[in-house]
Amino acid sequence: MIKLQFPVVIALALLVGGCAQPPLGNTLSLAAAAQRYGVSQQLLLTAASAGYAPTTRRGKTLFCSTQSQSFSYIPKTKCFDPVQMNLLLHQQSAGVRSVQRRASIEFQSAPSPPGI
Repeated sequence: MIKLQFPVVIALALLVGGCAQPPLGNTLSLAAAAQRYGVSQQLLLTAASAGYAPTTRRGKTLFCSTQSQSFSYIPKTKCFDPVQMNLLLHQQSAGVRSVQRRASIEFQSAPSPPGI
């Protein structure tokens, strides 16, 4: 029993130790990435939180996201230039604020349950 546990403990220690180290290929700082792609740090952060990664194609910076399609094994990649990305992110945040505003109004105008 002890002979079996020792290799398992060693394997787990190596696994945890390997996961604790930073990845070697992704050590670009936010400022360096912004300078590399010629965009603002805010745009990089906002695009990344929306699922878009910066890339360079034919010398132009694009923000791309790969999405799986229903009933298809072929994923679809959507790419936007920085101006389009800013517009898309602005429209998304405006839509979220609109939904939040409507929900707040509906909640405030809803009748109170009896007894409260």
